[in-house]
Amino acid sequence: MTFRFLLLALSLLASALPAAAQDRMERILSSKVLRVGTTMDTPVFSMRNATSGQLEGLDMDALATLSQALGGVKVEYVKMTFGTMLTDLLADKFDFAMSGMGRTLERARTATFSRPYMRYGKLLIVRAADKDKYHSLEDLDKAGLKIAYNQGGLNERFAKVRFKNAAPAGYASNELAYADLIDGKADAQVADSTSAVYLAAKDPRVVVMNPQNVFDPVYVAILIRREDQTLLNYINIWLDQIEMDGTLAKIRNKWLPGYPTAGWPSEPR
Repeated sequence: MTFRFLLLALSLLASALPAAAQDRMERILSSKVLRVGTTMDTPVFSMRNATSGQLEGLDMDALATLSQALGGVKVEYVKMTFGTMLTDLLADKFDFAMSGMGRTLERARTATFSRPYMRYGKLLIVRAADKDKYHSLEDLDKAGLKIAYNQGGLNERFAKVRFKNAAPAGYASNELAYADLIDGKADAQVADSTSAVYLAAKDPRVVVMNPQNVFDPVYVAILIRREDQTLLNYINIWLDQIEMDGTLAKIRNKWLPGYPTAGWPSEPR
């Protein structure tokens, strides 16, 4: 059997294997398609442009550089929620999840994370008309008040742990929670600190309660299957490179100029 024939045979065998049995990096490079799970409604990281309807955000800008690094593969975005992302990841609905994802021990029991590329915590958004009414969690944790949150992630955990008297109210998306806050159907919304700062800068109808007092800080990373170690290694090297050459800092500053840094550790390396 010649070497050339052996390579051809191996190539044909690989193409005949079930998708899950093939190396993920090989699949991405051969198909020239990178499938990314994203919520499409996480301000700063992944959101729809109000005018064009196109996806935009910090993650989209970063992924454009990953596409280039992979030789110009097409980035295909797959809609997910924080409540279903682990199940969807393991079901091979996308190659990895990237949507301003907090890196937690609970999630790490099922999948693995890349090195961090951002950090955030939790803040409360309130209507601008109520800015003098609410100054602390205690002010909001009163019977009769409604605290909105997006279901299935760290916002839900924060709302249910921190509020004992107010009524935490879960929504299917950040957008729906925010709409009820604006309409006066909720008194506050739990949000990632990045999203809260971004929304308050864009929308004069809301303010952030104590923006320097960030609760429950976590690092933000990319969620990957445990077995996809080649892809994980590649992503970590890519993140290191765009961190060191200043690309990531420019992207952060584009979406979060002047983001508060008091009390935060240095950027992860």
